[in-house]
Amino acid sequence: MDIRFEPIDIDTHFSQCVAFRRDAYLCSFGTDVGFEDSIIGYEALLRQNTLEEGWYYFHIWHKSQLIGQLEFRSFSKTPDTGYVQLIYLISEYRGLGLGTELQEFIRTQLRDAGCSKAKLSVSRANKTALRHYKRSGWTYLFPNPKGKNMDFYQLDL
Repeated sequence: MDIRFEPIDIDTHFSQCVAFRRDAYLCSFGTDVGFEDSIIGYEALLRQNTLEEGWYYFHIWHKSQLIGQLEFRSFSKTPDTGYVQLIYLISEYRGLGLGTELQEFIRTQLRDAGCSKAKLSVSRANKTALRHYKRSGWTYLFPNPKGKNMDFYQLDL
């Protein structure tokens, strides 16, 4: 499938960013209770981070349709390790094999930035994401102390 990655146009598509994050939250936790608190300051953070080196915010397009969003950075508390904050596709595009293409895009960006590994946190309740990550080579690290029922996984780039 022919998809493209474009930097997020915050002025035009911020409401879609919030909608994608809401759906990702729902997929992760089975409810959107607590979502509003989690999104406080998101627009300002997005605007600030897009000006800083090492932050990556992309929308995913198929033809003229906005189908997903990626948020990641080329640094974390672990040396030479990037951190993936969001990998999101709308429901109609899930299960089509695009996850591998999204991860390859992230992998390339992070390797080009000097990273040798990537880390992410995923909800234990998000069985679909967990299956995909495990099939894609992500390995379990340890529980995320900041997230109830969340675990860290790592991928060698």
